Amino acid sequence: MRIQGRIDETLQIRLPLRVRGLYGVVEIEAIVDTGFNGMVFLPVTIALPLGLVLSDIALVELAEGGAHPRMIFSGWAQIGESPELPATVMVAFADEALIGMAFLNSLNARIELDLPQRAVTLNLPEVQ
Repeated sequence: MRIQGRIDETLQIRLPLRVRGLYGVVEIEAIVDTGFNGMVFLPVTIALPLGLVLSDIALVELAEGGAHPRMIFSGWAQIGESPELPATVMVAFADEALIGMAFLNSLNARIELDLPQRAVTLNLPEVQ
């Protein structure tokens, strides 16, 4: 399976992301963050209406070196037409949604970048 994304004007990799909670679904374009080892990160303004289930509060070390508390929720997520999977969703006051390496790893994903064309292809193994 091939899922198309794009590389934006700031060279961020973006893919279509669908997140579902108990009360709603959101379809957004999220940044692939290779430095984020979690599954999904959502701004609180996007996450609250979904009815995600709070499962933990954890101290998370950010790239700047500081540790900050983050709320961890349970929900479901999918990239493009990939299978919907149970997902841990980190929520905080932020501007952008992120797809982390744990989510891509759970899909056995391979990413192809075409920088001149600003295109991204996420390759997933075919489901048997």
